[in-house]
Amino acid sequence: MPLRLYSHEIAFHTPYLAMLANEAADGFAEARDRFARVPRFADLDPSRASLVEALEVSAIEHGFADWLEMETRMREIRSGRAEERSIDFFHHVEGADLEAVAEHLDTEPGLVNAVASTQKSALHSVGSAEMAELLLERGADPQIETMLAGGTALMHAIIWGWPDVARVIAARDRAPGNLRVAAGLNDMAAIEAAFDTNGALTEGAKANRAYYRPNYGWFPWAPNDDDQEVLDEALILTATNGHLEAARLLVSKGARIEGRAYEATPLLRATFRNRIEMVDWLLDQGADPDGTGWLGGHAKGVTAFHLAAADGLVEIIERLKRAGANPLARDDLYHSTPAGWARFHGHPKLAEQLP
Repeated sequence: MPLRLYSHEIAFHTPYLAMLANEAADGFAEARDRFARVPRFADLDPSRASLVEALEVSAIEHGFADWLEMETRMREIRSGRAEERSIDFFHHVEGADLEAVAEHLDTEPGLVNAVASTQKSALHSVGSAEMAELLLERGADPQIETMLAGGTALMHAIIWGWPDVARVIAARDRAPGNLRVAAGLNDMAAIEAAFDTNGALTEGAKANRAYYRPNYGWFPWAPNDDDQEVLDEALILTATNGHLEAARLLVSKGARIEGRAYEATPLLRATFRNRIEMVDWLLDQGADPDGTGWLGGHAKGVTAFHLAAADGLVEIIERLKRAGANPLARDDLYHSTPAGWARFHGHPKLAEQLP
């Protein structure tokens, strides 16, 4: 099924497609697979992939003959000479406009399972339990995956840290049904069932873990089957969703407080979602308040202090201070302190209170 347009702005598509070309050239499997699926590029040396070829790949994924046809279509939509309902539909889903989404589905029911330029279906794109319920009632398929294995809407909600959305989707379907899902749902029985009688993780618990980035702006990463990485990632997901009970169980099974997956740690992800109780617990368990990691494409080499300052999370900042966090730490991308992050993200008063 062809992708449906998420935006008619050419400037929206080109940065992501430039990234696709760069990732293919660098050897990232997901990017190379997208080129390989297009017959005209099946024999392309991926190390030589450029934006030109990436534009063509995207056009074909959208059902167009080539980029020129796709670009022409977007210009027609922008000028009002053509209409593409999917654009407004996806944005209304993201904006939690239940009435507008229902009207779109009354007009074009098939939109409920359309997949956007972002590789996400409408169910992937929800930010509220109410929207998830509406889409499921209208026939949304919770087993639709992104181009990365295991990338269901449920997994997307868990990675973003939307437990209310995850619960609604999980009531219909729990694919991919691995340890990630059990941890993200705070399902103690399912976590226990992820281990065999010798205490090792089952193959099913470790399967289908390729999906990790909620949008294409995140850096490339690939999982391995190492039990320790799988456990550490599960703890990161419990931290993201604020599930203390599951976190304690995972640590008892061998997950590390300082474990890493996709260049993140439990403390960074708990801070990202303002999980105050989880932050308290992680710090009590010995989490490094100055530990660094990545979050998306614009937070590289950041500490929890940077993330808390960016979102104005004063309660977490106070906890980090008490734990001895360095308020003058600089991130790797912008070389800025938490005060700089607070100022840039619209918290000038907080910035003034930080060194």
